[in-house]
Amino acid sequence: MTDIGWETEQFERHRPHLAAVAYRMLGSVSEAEDALQEAWLRLSRSQQETIHNARAWLTTIVGRVCIDMLRARQARREDYVGAWVPEPIVADSEQADPEQQTLMAETVGLALLVVLETLTPTERLAYVLHDMFALPFAEIGAIIDRSPAAARQLASRARRRVRGAMPPSDADLAEQREIVDAFLSASRAGDFDALLALLDPGVVFRAGGARELQQELEGAAGVASKLAGLGPRFATLCHPATVNGQAGLVVETPQGPAAAFAFTVSGGLITTIDLTLDLDKLAGLDPTEGPITYLRGCQGSVAERIIREALSWPGVYRAEGHFGSVALRLGRLELGHLHGDAVADVPLPPQPPEQDRPTLEDQPRHNPGWITIQLDTEQGTQRALTLLRANYARGQATAASDG
Repeated sequence: MTDIGWETEQFERHRPHLAAVAYRMLGSVSEAEDALQEAWLRLSRSQQETIHNARAWLTTIVGRVCIDMLRARQARREDYVGAWVPEPIVADSEQADPEQQTLMAETVGLALLVVLETLTPTERLAYVLHDMFALPFAEIGAIIDRSPAAARQLASRARRRVRGAMPPSDADLAEQREIVDAFLSASRAGDFDALLALLDPGVVFRAGGARELQQELEGAAGVASKLAGLGPRFATLCHPATVNGQAGLVVETPQGPAAAFAFTVSGGLITTIDLTLDLDKLAGLDPTEGPITYLRGCQGSVAERIIREALSWPGVYRAEGHFGSVALRLGRLELGHLHGDAVADVPLPPQPPEQDRPTLEDQPRHNPGWITIQLDTEQGTQRALTLLRANYARGQATAASDG
């Protein structure tokens, strides 16, 4: 076998293992692929006779490359739009290719990847290689130029931090799916009480991938309130999927999954919810598509028409709202929020006209004083504009009386 043939055979034989190591180290499929590419280049430039154990040699190279990439990531954090978030692996179990199945064979939930991101690069390497791949500390120490005792200490320190931040996850995928399906149904219905019953009291909801999306909430009541408000329009875009080996939800586009919800289920309750948005999958899509309009907060003809009219009123300005919405404000007064061409959320004046008083369908119980208006008809558009004008007039009157 030629040298190139040997190199190719060894690299392809160990590629699934190397990909699994790199993904757990970096939390990104694309960055893991970059690490493997660098390992291949170094292997192709090496002398075959100096490599006695190709798997160990390649693991060492991938580990060192990943440490360099993590250090570079930490150095440029201030350049990120929003905080770094993991890149989920999303697949239907029947459609996953062999490499995806290998990556997801040992559950690496997004919640765990978020915790791993808080470790130092050497702590992360020691924890990943020892606790996930059972490498001896002597080999780990050689990778990071530390003694076996120092490598053991790094792994122990990382383990304590992971255990302190991560409740154990229910292992049964069918049970996870049952809880997540119930969550999806409750979110679509905007059912605050049903959502509250599914959430652990200390549940953490994290969202990332774009500046306007970035947020973190803790506590069952706050998370249930947020999701019950967003659910009737957002959860209708979701469908069940396997996210990092666990039951999750995904918003699918022709370019692939555009957003994914990952869950940690412990003791039959949801303890973490991680929402990630892939802006690259949205960049080339038609903004008139329903899910994309909402996810990107794109303004089509209806939204632009409303925004343009509101901005013609003296003192009104636009700002970023939650989940890609456009907030219209007069000073500190919220006039309303526009979610693309889909819906408008508008606070009601103290005494709204009879035709604009909310019905049970309009207004979630946990969000008193606001109304959600569908913008798919001219009647809905006019209704939103009428209420925005009423809020503007009220803001002007308040400012005049205060003056």
